[in-house]
Amino acid sequence: MKFIIQILLLILSTSPACAQSIISVSCDEIAKISICQARTSEPPILTTEYPYVYPTAFWFKPNAAPKFKKFTDPNKVATIYPDGTKIEYRPFILSTPAGMISSDTPYQASINSRQIHMYFKSKEKAFEAAQKVCPQIKPKVFFVYDHLEEQRLKEKTN
Repeated sequence: MKFIIQILLLILSTSPACAQSIISVSCDEIAKISICQARTSEPPILTTEYPYVYPTAFWFKPNAAPKFKKFTDPNKVATIYPDGTKIEYRPFILSTPAGMISSDTPYQASINSRQIHMYFKSKEKAFEAAQKVCPQIKPKVFFVYDHLEEQRLKEKTN
């Protein structure tokens, strides 16, 4: 009996630590969306399954930013940028009118007073997330590695 109680206490104590916040966001609160392409690591340690990751930023409109301040904890700041922006990394799920969105790397996702930042393992997932948050906004994209690969292939054929 004592063993069962200890197991139950262990399960109950770890569930809040693993819990994710659910943050509601709508198109009315988003000013712009950007999707980039980054390497998962530098050579020679490239991951063959996922050589790239797609950081996606949902930028808030100025009037919507105060709503998201409550999701940041000033005592758990992981990074402070030169402009004073404080970023806290913690797992969360975005709730949109089109469905739920979760980052492929939950402990790298961040939220601050200017943006929500999430990582996805594929372009398709990044574009799908952008579409779910706000179908009216066309994301600004920066896929430098795809461009470099196209250039390399052009040079190879010449």
